Amino acid sequence: MKKALAIINKKAGQRRNGSLEEQLIHKLNAQNYEVMIKHTPEGGAEALTRHYANGKELLIIVGGDGTIGEVIKGLCLEELQIPIGIIPTGTVNDLARVHKIPLDASKAISLLDIENTISSDTIKLNDTYANYLFALGSFMTAFAKVGAGTKSKMGRFAYLFAGINMLLQLKSYKVKIKTDNEAFEADSHLTIVTTVSSVGSITRLIENAKPDDGLLHIINIEPVNPFEAAKIIYLAVTGKIASHPKVNYLTSEKVEVSAIGLKDMNIDGDLHDYADADLAVMKNRITLLNQSK
Repeated sequence: MKKALAIINKKAGQRRNGSLEEQLIHKLNAQNYEVMIKHTPEGGAEALTRHYANGKELLIIVGGDGTIGEVIKGLCLEELQIPIGIIPTGTVNDLARVHKIPLDASKAISLLDIENTISSDTIKLNDTYANYLFALGSFMTAFAKVGAGTKSKMGRFAYLFAGINMLLQLKSYKVKIKTDNEAFEADSHLTIVTTVSSVGSITRLIENAKPDDGLLHIINIEPVNPFEAAKIIYLAVTGKIASHPKVNYLTSEKVEVSAIGLKDMNIDGDLHDYADADLAVMKNRITLLNQSK
């Protein structure tokens, strides 16, 4: 039999389904895979990936965007190219939304098919990697700071409450952005560098972004008042955020981002200590199973 590794984050998601492991094993056994199951420790999935992925012919991730990012980071650091299947059990699940993977875990398992794959870009970030997102500012950090307990009880509504709270205490920072063709400095409330259209479950935030277009899509929002913020949120939901005069949108294969006045940054939905970032797109670095519904 061929060998598969399944990395499962049992803390992810609003509901726990003890039968998912059995469903997953049954599905992969039927495709002639022997499955190794590993649950993520407190330190996350990167170390598990680096230790167990070598020699495997398939990798399944059961978790949210943060877990997916940790696995992809581990694969890239080990220079491994292994097809990945995603079973979304997080709160936001941007990657599943972009690739039209069912948010119902059982349905996502039913669509696992090693014979049907697609390619996706990822991000080189300084001396490490991000899956799809680097972000600065209180718009994003407010969401990332939502506690796991609140997430599990309230799901996406937790992010709504975090956003309302954020609107009452917006803080600006100074940012420098340098791409292949442009450089500017600005006061800012939000900076996003991503490879996909969906960020924070806003599926049309950057409508032109495609996960395999070989570009970083960059949004910077200058300081706004609550009325302007509400307008920007509306435009974001309708795929027109770049039309707002306080939104700067550009694309590039590489970008350098540095900021003053920040303590943390958001990578793939999780908070990390702030560091200046040198980012580059890695075109078609990831192979995914095509689980589109």
